[in-house]
Amino acid sequence: MASFVIPYDVNSPLWSDNADKERGMVVPEGQKIHVRNCASNPDECQLGAQDDGQWVFPVGSVLIKNFSFDNKLVETRLFVRAAKTWVGYGYQWNEEQTEATVVPDEARTVMFNTGTRTVPWTYPSRYDCMLCHNRPGGSTLGPETKQLNRMMGGENLLDKLERLNLFDAPLPKPYSTPLPTPYPGQEGTPPAGATTEQLARSYLHANCAFCHRADGNADTLDLRWGVPIPELKACNQMPKKGNAGLTTATILTPGKPEESVMWARVSTLGDDRMPQLGTYVVDDPGVELISAWIASLQGCE
Repeated sequence: MASFVIPYDVNSPLWSDNADKERGMVVPEGQKIHVRNCASNPDECQLGAQDDGQWVFPVGSVLIKNFSFDNKLVETRLFVRAAKTWVGYGYQWNEEQTEATVVPDEARTVMFNTGTRTVPWTYPSRYDCMLCHNRPGGSTLGPETKQLNRMMGGENLLDKLERLNLFDAPLPKPYSTPLPTPYPGQEGTPPAGATTEQLARSYLHANCAFCHRADGNADTLDLRWGVPIPELKACNQMPKKGNAGLTTATILTPGKPEESVMWARVSTLGDDRMPQLGTYVVDDPGVELISAWIASLQGCE
């Protein structure tokens, strides 16, 4: 990435069909990132302390994400903060790696040759981008304090961003506890001592809670990190939109992943798939994690 782009990474990544990802941000000179502080400004967190540490970028900011397989770029996405909203653009790389062209409005799927293998890749439509990057979910999704409280290049990312004077107010100390990395991958490995529940809830927060939240596009569930299990609206609750092909099921049936619609939706592709957009390959380690968590539950408390 260009020298003016600030690289960053997250603790709990969004599953992107097994692609490697490189992330960066550009904040206009003189502009600042606002970070929600529930203790100092409770009006910013009317849906609970779970929204503490969400980041609000100034107009003109750009978030950049490169997707690659076998060190070969397949797509670059730009997410641009305009005056009234965010706008997303995808760029398709050619196999020679000499040019990236803007993806048309409609979604498209290609078979991409990395030089050692051929992988399927789907470029989302701009409409699809905005369904996931929705306003209730924070628009930018990844950048929040508990996601970027991590080491990168020998320095804590939050320390680096404060050193660069990018926030409109000092971040509360100590920093919010980092989200645990759910399973081994590009972002690292789960921290020592993390429970199965913590790892599964971190995964759900990163992959589901931008829609499944109290004011989200799918507010029948609230899967934000820190929401108590009885308040998820899931445990022993009947699904509102079908049973994903299961004959006996609730959204989350304690001790029984095979009778839990939550598990069934992440385990499959097609119309019953969750997330509905942005992923076309089952995340096997994620499925195993959700299954292990549900199997470990003794009840809804």
